[in-house]
Amino acid sequence: MSDKAFRKFAIHGDTRATGKEMHGKNWSKLCKDCQVIDGKNVTITDVDIVFSKIK
Repeated sequence: MSDKAFRKFAIHGDTRATGKEMHGKNWSKLCKDCQVIDGKNVTITDVDIVFSKIK
């Protein structure tokens, strides 16, 4: 992922965000928009668990 794309998702919906870190809700949006979440093999819960493990 490019730095520009990361920053776009990292600041989405948060006027105080610097774009250097990403919150869980933004991670979920990234996964939805990139069609990682399909509802069968990968769910919103799955991406939330991944985020909590890597943060």
